[in-house]
Amino acid sequence: MKFNDLLLGVLVLLGGIAIYVSAIGFTAIPGQAYGAGTMPRAVAVFAVALGLFMIVASLVRDGRVPRLDLADWAKSGKAWFGLLVAILMVVFYIVAAPLIGFVPASIVVMIVMMLVLGTRPVPAVAVSILACVVIQQAFGRLLLVPLPRSELLGFLW
Repeated sequence: MKFNDLLLGVLVLLGGIAIYVSAIGFTAIPGQAYGAGTMPRAVAVFAVALGLFMIVASLVRDGRVPRLDLADWAKSGKAWFGLLVAILMVVFYIVAAPLIGFVPASIVVMIVMMLVLGTRPVPAVAVSILACVVIQQAFGRLLLVPLPRSELLGFLW
């Protein structure tokens, strides 16, 4: 997909404003001059500045109406089907992970996505299981990120 710089500038500007507004409610750290909202606000300011720059540069350069050109891959039904499946897998993970745990939910997501993208079934299953265990160990054990647990697989870790 190729967007005109004017349209991209408007999207970046709106994104920066949305980030800034969402970070307003973040509280400061007691005794510090900065808090949880410092970095999002800094990113938002840079995004707004970049958006404004892109808008002005586009208007100065040619002033045309925003245009959208679809790439060849975006015209295929397979690409749109893959996008739909990816969105459904994110929704599935959000709903299923608290119920069945990280391990089974992520294995299902990875297997389905690999199959949709054309991987053969045996490598898809093997890589999904291996990747899931590596991710669980890296985030759950090393980084101490609390991942949703499964009653069924609780004995593994």
